[in-house]
Amino acid sequence: MLIRSKISCLNKILHKYNEQGNTMASPAPFTLCRIQRDERTYFYALFRNPETGKRTNKKSVETLRKQLGIYDTTPIRRRDEAIRICQKALEEGIVFRKQQEQLFGAYLAEFYTYEISPYVRRRNLLEPGSISKDYIATRKNLMMNHMIPLIKPNLYLSKVTLETLEQIQLSLVEKQTISHSTVNLCMSAVLVALREAQRRGFVPAAVVLSLKHLKSSHEIRGILSEQELASFMQYAKAHAEKRIYLACLLSLLTGMRSGELRALRYQAIGEDLITIDSAYADKEGLKVPKGKKTRLVPCPSFLGRALKELAMENPFANPLLLVFWSKRNGGFVSSHYFSERFIQELVRSKVLTLEEVVERNISFHSLRHMANTLLRGSVDEHVLRMTIGHSSEQLSDLYTHLSQRGLKSVELAQQNNILPLIGEVHDFTKQDE
Repeated sequence: MLIRSKISCLNKILHKYNEQGNTMASPAPFTLCRIQRDERTYFYALFRNPETGKRTNKKSVETLRKQLGIYDTTPIRRRDEAIRICQKALEEGIVFRKQQEQLFGAYLAEFYTYEISPYVRRRNLLEPGSISKDYIATRKNLMMNHMIPLIKPNLYLSKVTLETLEQIQLSLVEKQTISHSTVNLCMSAVLVALREAQRRGFVPAAVVLSLKHLKSSHEIRGILSEQELASFMQYAKAHAEKRIYLACLLSLLTGMRSGELRALRYQAIGEDLITIDSAYADKEGLKVPKGKKTRLVPCPSFLGRALKELAMENPFANPLLLVFWSKRNGGFVSSHYFSERFIQELVRSKVLTLEEVVERNISFHSLRHMANTLLRGSVDEHVLRMTIGHSSEQLSDLYTHLSQRGLKSVELAQQNNILPLIGEVHDFTKQDE
C-alpha cells in the first residue's frame, strides 16, 4: 500500500507539471569546467545540443574565442569572461555548425599550432621528424602577425576563393611592412593549409589554389675580405671574451652553424676531430643537424683543448657538459647570442662600422661562408660539402670511402689556408710539438 501511495503521488506531480506547460527551469545550455595545467588555467565548455539534449565533447573556450574572430593570445582567467564567450559562440551558431564551416582565420591558426594540428600529426607519423616545432612556429608567427589581421572575421573556410587570396596578397604589398620574399612565404604557407583543406573536402575542388610569386631579390650573405678577417680575429683574440673568439674560430675552421655550436658538448670533442650529431633550436630543443646526418670535422688539438676547458668552467650544474653555456643559468645560449656578440665585437674592432655591417649583410653565419671559401680549392668538392654540412645521400656514400683521406685534406687546408691568415700558426705549431 505504501509503494502504491508513493507512485500515485509521483503521478500527480508529473500531471501537474505537464498541465503547467513545463514551466520548470530548462537545463543550462552549457557547463564550464576549469583545468589547471603547467601553472595556467584553461576553461572548457560542455554544450547541450538543443535538438537532442545530448552534451557535446568539451570545447576549449580559447578556441571558441578564435572562432569568433578574436585573436587575443591572453589566457582567459575569469569565469565570467569564459561565460560571455560561450554565450556569444551559441548566438553566432559556432558551437553546432558543421566542421566544414570553420572560419578561415581560425583554421589557419589551428593548422600552424604544432600541438593540435592534424596536418602536423599526420605528416610526422608518416615521416617522423619531417615537420619541426620551429618550422611551424615561424609560419604561425607569419599567420598571426600578417595574414589573419587581413582576413574578414566572418569568412568561412568553404567560401575562400582565388580572388580572396589575391586580395590578401595585394594588401600585404600595399602595406609595405614586409619584403616581397616574406609575402611569398606567407602566401605559400596559406596555400599549403588550403590544399590540405581541399584534400579533406573543406574547400571546393573547383577553387584554384595557385598564386603568382612576387619578384624578389635574394640578399646575398656578405663575407669579410681576408685582410678584414685577419684584423678582426687578431683583435678578438686579444680583446674579446674568450668564448666569442673560440666560437668564431670554430665556425671559421669547420663551418659549424650557430645551432650546432649551441648543442656542442664536451664528449663530442676528440683529439683532433669533432662529432657533429646534434643542433639546438628554441622550440624543438636538441635535434639532429640540418641534413639529418652526423658528420665529423677536423679540429686542431689546441682548439679542442680550449673548448673542453671552456665547458669545465661552467659554474652551474651542467649535466650535458655544454661547451658554450649561458652565463645566466649554465644552459643553452640564446638563438641570437653568437650573431649579436659577433657584430658587437666586429664593430668594436673598428674593422667595419655598424652601417657597413648592415649594408654588406655581414653576420655570424658569414664565417661559415668564409670557411667554405678558404677551404675550397684545397679540398675535394664532395668532401668539402660533407664537412661543411651541405650533403646528399649520394655524397654521404662517397664520403664513407674518402673519409680518412678527405679529413686529412681538410686538416691540412685549415693549417695552410686559415690559421696562418689569422695569426694562429705559431700557437698551432706549439700544440703539434
